[in-house]
Amino acid sequence: MSEVWRKNSRPRRDAAITAASLATRDCRSSIDTRPSARRVVPIILAAGASTRMGTPKALCDFDGRSCLQLALDACREAGLARPIVVLGFWAAEIRARVRLDAVTVRLNDLAHHGQTSSLQVGLQALPARAQAFLLYPVDFPLLTAEDLRPLLTAWRGRRQDQHIFIPSHTSRRGHPVLFDARLRGAFLALDVAAPARTVVDARADEIVYVEHDTAYVLTDMDTLEDYARCLTEFRLRTMRAHGGDRRPPAGE
Repeated sequence: MSEVWRKNSRPRRDAAITAASLATRDCRSSIDTRPSARRVVPIILAAGASTRMGTPKALCDFDGRSCLQLALDACREAGLARPIVVLGFWAAEIRARVRLDAVTVRLNDLAHHGQTSSLQVGLQALPARAQAFLLYPVDFPLLTAEDLRPLLTAWRGRRQDQHIFIPSHTSRRGHPVLFDARLRGAFLALDVAAPARTVVDARADEIVYVEHDTAYVLTDMDTLEDYARCLTEFRLRTMRAHGGDRRPPAGE
């Protein structure tokens, strides 16, 4: 389970918007009606020890693609900026099995302290031109560009007081979370042992909840049993995307 949110954390209903409503939102008071997705930098956190899994989550195989590759593909297909990937435990194994030449890689020597330390390492590499960053834990393998686009749409239509965009499903907070780049300093100022949600909890009035129709934004994996369930759902989603035509996994 991601450390950024408490389990069963629920958004305020009056702050939630749905993907369907995004197209009709009044953007007259927004900061910029056409900010570019190329200014949104994904920070993919893949530094964890994966203790309960017993093998690196980033390398869990989904019919020929690793969990990390799925995240990279989702970001690329959504048109985001060059990703920052933070490694720690299992860094050598991940580098050996995933092509990372098109990303910025940073190593977290304090990965044993948890996700805040990894986020801070990633934020230290955030380009000055970035308008926003996407906090993306690697262990959400069911996410695709389709799940990222509603966040981008909400961010494009933001008001001046809206800086945090959280996906939700059935009023439960999910991932990844999109933050205005001006919050970089607040995260960097955290004690390494403090949860990243400290910044979010202190800014409840700056949050926009983007309701998703599916639970993919909630579905992470910590154990081999979780991985098996995610793999089953991944294959079902792939089938649905191809109109029910079962495409054999790579290598079959």
